[in-house]
Order: sequence, then C-alpha cells, then structure tokens
Amino acid sequence: MNTKYFLKKITMPAKKEKLIIIDGNALIHRSFHALPTTMKTKSGEITNAVYGFTTVLIKALKEFKPEYIVLTMDRKEKTFRHEEYIGYKAKRVKAPDELYAQIPRIKDVAAAFNIPLFEKAGFEADDLIGTIASLAKSQKSQVKSHVENIIVTGDMDTLQLVDNDTKVYTMSRGLSESLLYDIEMVKKRFDGLTPKQVIDYKALRGDPSDNIPGVRGIGEKGAIELLKEFETIENLYKNIDLQKTKEQFKSRTLELLKTHKQDAFMSKKLATIKCDVDIDFSLDKARARDFDINKVAALFNELEFKSLLTRLQELDKKLQPTNKNAADEQNKFIYVQNNFDYHLVDTEDKLKKFIAKLKKQKIFAYDTETANFNSLEAELLGISFSWKKAEAYYVQIKKQKNKETKKQDSLFDTEKKIAEQTTGLDVTLVMKNLKPVFTDEKIKKICHNAKFDIEVIESQNIKVNGVYFDTMIASYLLNPGTRQHSLDAASFNYLNYTKISKDDLLGTGRNKISFSEVPIERIYLYSCEDADFTFRLYEELSKELKKTKLSELFFNIEMPLIEVIAEMEKTGIALDVKYLAKLQKDFFKKISSLTAKIHDIAGTVFNINSTQQLQDVLFNKLNIPTHLVKRTKTGYSTGADELTKLKGQHEIIDLISEYRELAKLQSTYIEALPKLVSIKDGRLHTSYNQTITATGRLSSTDPNLQNIPIRTEEGRKIRQAFVAREGYKLIAADYSQIELRLAAAMSGDKNMIKAFKN
Repeated sequence: MNTKYFLKKITMPAKKEKLIIIDGNALIHRSFHALPTTMKTKSGEITNAVYGFTTVLIKALKEFKPEYIVLTMDRKEKTFRHEEYIGYKAKRVKAPDELYAQIPRIKDVAAAFNIPLFEKAGFEADDLIGTIASLAKSQKSQVKSHVENIIVTGDMDTLQLVDNDTKVYTMSRGLSESLLYDIEMVKKRFDGLTPKQVIDYKALRGDPSDNIPGVRGIGEKGAIELLKEFETIENLYKNIDLQKTKEQFKSRTLELLKTHKQDAFMSKKLATIKCDVDIDFSLDKARARDFDINKVAALFNELEFKSLLTRLQELDKKLQPTNKNAADEQNKFIYVQNNFDYHLVDTEDKLKKFIAKLKKQKIFAYDTETANFNSLEAELLGISFSWKKAEAYYVQIKKQKNKETKKQDSLFDTEKKIAEQTTGLDVTLVMKNLKPVFTDEKIKKICHNAKFDIEVIESQNIKVNGVYFDTMIASYLLNPGTRQHSLDAASFNYLNYTKISKDDLLGTGRNKISFSEVPIERIYLYSCEDADFTFRLYEELSKELKKTKLSELFFNIEMPLIEVIAEMEKTGIALDVKYLAKLQKDFFKKISSLTAKIHDIAGTVFNINSTQQLQDVLFNKLNIPTHLVKRTKTGYSTGADELTKLKGQHEIIDLISEYRELAKLQSTYIEALPKLVSIKDGRLHTSYNQTITATGRLSSTDPNLQNIPIRTEEGRKIRQAFVAREGYKLIAADYSQIELRLAAAMSGDKNMIKAFKN
C-alpha cells in the first residue's frame, strides 16, 4: 500500500492568538455561485453552498489554528441602512430559493464544530464583524496575549476593517484560491489608499452591488485621485472652493461633487461598518472548543461529503495549536496523508509486472506528463494509468538529456541547483511495451482532454485506438455554460474532491519550476491522482450523461470528433513566411506614411496609440464635436465604435481608423504568425477546442483561424499567406449564423424561416 502526501507550507506568526470571524452570508453566496447546483444528495437536496462553506471553514481551521472562532450571519429583517436610504440594495436580484434552503444546513455545520453564531436584527453581518473585531482588541488584556483577528469572507466589504490587528482572508477564482489582506495588500488593491479610506472611496465611487449611489460621474480613478489629495470626503468638501483645488481638478468634477454632496455623505454613512453594536461577545465565549468528530462525521455522511470526511480526520480534535516552541511552529511543513494505492514504475522488472496487469484490463484511464504543454513537441516524462478506484501506476520515463538546471528557491526545494530527472526507463523500451495496448481498439481508453494525450502518445509513432471516454468533454456537455472543465474543477464539482493543483506541485510566480524539475516522489503521486480521478469521473459522468439523455450526442458526435481534430492539429497548415516578411515591409511603409499625415494634420507629433494623447488632439486641439461620443472616466472615448460616429466630422478620423486597422493586422498576424510555426515541420499547428463555446461549436487558438480577416483588402492579403501543399487547394467554408438557422429549423418558426429565406 502506497501513501499520498500533499505538501503545504503554513507560516504561523509567533506569540499571537487568533480569532477567526466568519462572514457567513458572503461565503454562502460565493459558494453557491462558484459551484454547480448539480451538487446534491441522492435524495435531491442541493448542497453546493454548504459544501463550499464547509471547505473554506476546514481550510481556515487548518491554516490558522485559531484559539477563538465565531460565525456571523445576516437576518431577514431590514437594517438601519434601509431606514437611512430607501434604495439600499433595491436593485439586488433576490437569490434563488435553492440558496436560502441551505442556510439552516450551514448553521448545522457551525453547531457541529461548536462555533457560536452571532446575528442581530437591524444590523448586517459586517456590523457584527466590525464590533467583534473591536471588542476582541479591547479584551486582549483578559487573555494576556496579542489577539489577531482573521475575517474569513467571500467579498471585499470588510477591507475597511484591516489594521495592525485585523486581516481579511477572502476567496478568489471561485473557491480555489485565497488571499490574506493586510494593510499593504489593501493599499496595493486601491492604488495607495489606506483601509480607512475604502469607506470614503465608496462614498465617492458608490457600490452598485448595494445600490449605494456615491457621486454620479466620479469613477474609480477619479475617486482615488481625490482621496490621495484630500484623504477624506470631509476634507475634500472643506477645500473644494480653494483656488488650488480648482486648478488641480476639472471644473466638471467639482461641479459633480457639489451637486451630489448629500449623496456622498449619505453613501459614506451606508458604507461605514458599525463597530459598536450591542452584542454579548467575549473572547471566552468565542474560544475554540473540542468538537465531537463523530457528530461532524455523521452530518457529513448525511450531506454525502465523502472527500470532506477525509479532511475532517486531518484536523485535530482540538482547534487550539499544540503548545510547542514558537520557533518550531514557524514556517513548518505539514504532510497530509491519505491512503491511496499508488505505484511508481521505474525499473524494467516493475515495468514487466505492470504491463502484465495492464494487458488484462478491458478499460483503463491514462494521463501523460510532459515537459511543457505543446502536445506535438513536448518531451514525454511519464504516463499514469488507473482501472480501479484509489489504485494507479506511474511509468517514469528517463529524460533524454542529463543536464544541471538552475532554479530559484521554491516551496519544495531550497537548493540553488538541482539535477534534472535521470532515473526512470528508456522511452523506447516503454513505448515498445505499451504499443500493443495503445493500438488495441478492443481495450477502451479513458482520458481527460483526450486530444492532448492522443497527440503525445502518437508523437512516439504509436497509433492510439479505442479512445472511449473523455471526461472533459462529458463535463462540458453536462454544463456548457461554464469554462470550468479542468480535471481539478471536475473532481471538485462532481466528486467533492480537491486535487493536488499544478500550483501546489510547481509553485507560482518567480518560484515556479518545470515538471522536469519536480522530484519524482511528488510527480508520481500527482500523476497517479490524475489517472485515478479521471477513472472515477468516468464512472460518475457516464451515469450523468444517461440521466440527461446526452449519451448519444457524446458517443456519436463528440467522441469521434476528437480523432478528427487531433489529426487536423498534427497535420497543421503551411504558412508562406517569406510572403509575410515582404508584407510586413509594405505595412511598415504604409503605417509610417499614415503617421506622418496624422501628425501633419494635428499640427503636433504625438503617440497615436495613447488614448489620452489622442483625446487631447481630437477634442481639445482640433475641437471635434463630442456630442455623439461616450464619456469615460478619463475623458471622451476614442474607441473604434465612437470614431465611427465621427466619420465626416474631420479628415483625421478616417486616417486614424486606417492606421489602427493596419497596426492591428501587423501586430496580431504579420508579426505573430511566423513565431507560431513549428521548427519541426515548418507548419502552423493551431489548437481546436471542443469545450469552450456555450453553443457547442468548435473554436481555435494559437492562432484563432476563425478570426483571420477577410472583409478588407489588407485583411485578404494576410489570408494569402496560408497556402496549400503542391497539388492541393485550400477551401474556406462558413455556415453563416448556424445556431440561429438550427433554432429556426428545429422550432419551425415561420418568421425566422422567412427571414433566412429572404
């Protein structure tokens, strides 16, 4: 039995006790909209919000190990803000009943963890959060230690509370990532404004989500500029009539501020979180106490949170951290252990035994690991296989080159240099043994993003037959309205399981390393998990396809298409690079000529690509009328649509439009396309995507062949760069408005049919 370890670094400040304050409603809404409503129990109870809330709770408990914890919630009654402004939250769309139905369950979760609940009629959860954070500071003498507040939330409303004793821990990218806001992070988020100034920012900018009006006409940039100068709206209005203010800010801005002064101060009152609500809070009542793990497990079983049961076992029964030396607690690594039967195949003897097992299987899932994400050119590092839940094998392939690679300190390794992977099996030996299995169409293969894995294996001169099920395409068919169809997302959405992410494995930012640099002890566990959960998803999604009557579409159209587009990608298309080089010279001359003409007409040399400089030339120097043009935060718009409205107003408009068209064609196509040509065969290999568009049509990237211009003469010149091999011709075909035509045919709507026929 092998064991999987998930590595995570937790930085724990010394000599601080922590109070976690959970913003219940914010997390509920974030979770409900981040996770699909297909997450439900066998009895049909929707649990996506409960699952998301519980996931964040467990994550916060593990990461911060708090001494104190509370949950705050909104109540149904209107608050003092509704009395202050009748329009408060008036435009907010009522959340679905499926969300509200989960609130009692979330309270059940909190109760199971012995987390006290705070809610009060007439006030929002944010006001209780502010009050609890304030009271915790005043009561720290009672516990004779420094108490740090961690506000766990799903939105940005509580950033105004951040100070030396309070941080905000918020979710991003759905629930997959988190950010911990301290004072400096808030300043970075608001371009230098302090947390306290966030209130004044909302007073000027407003908050559409809560229907807080702010000062109409003052945008994000304008609000920040004003507050950098005056700090608060009180000081702003105190100095609004000074000559210095009039010289520094546009008269239009000052006029808006004066007109909407009452709105500004009302908005500040609405945006300010109260920190003095009368509640019965004490740190002693909030102390994190033992919870009955069996009680929590029983609730998780009832909710069918299988993966959370595993994570629950990882938590200590006591939330208080162990009383270890603070220095030992800092920057420690936690290895989280789960029982999986994962095997590393890295010797010829192991390979022989593995192949014998593999040949007996009628169906299996496989996943390839490569040095980069170019399936046609990437070096193969290994292949993982699974045909049984919680069991997987990783066949390690030796790198062809043995060299030393420099790397920066990462989460996984503090050495300055590491030797690239030199252990493993020879790729020729591996593929020779796997060829009979991959070519056997009677053995069914399951993949997640099968096109990629097919291309990787076939780059080794092995034809892959019997590709039976692609879990990524199944996820897409079941939920085409989202783009979240990665293996991580699908495992989370359909199996309630959080996989080891690529960021966990490779790191992020400047500390990011390549797959070839990851120690084999980690990469084989990661890859085995991929194959394991691809197989599990197959078992789950095949049932869902049958339930939703999508099996015929999946097996008869989508799956056969994979092999077709994989072949299209491998074949590629020829590009006349010499022709494009000549075209680039022609475009450069035309762009230079247009630039000179524009500067001559404007009477000044300026950067045509600069929005602000172009605004100044068009509307100030040349006094072109602006009554047709939209106004933005920075002035009148110079976008393509707005310039179209100005055609005929001045000769410079047509020249600028022509300049922009040529400049875009040059940068997007003439300069970019040759860089995408493969050094192996001199052809351009675009990627065709089956799981991007909500309508089901194919799309392409790198480059997007559907966007190659055709309407203008200059655009058609670029199309000429795509050439056929000798003896062949290229045919471009497009079914105009295919989705609407299908709708007309299937509905039999007479008016729609008439519109197309005429």
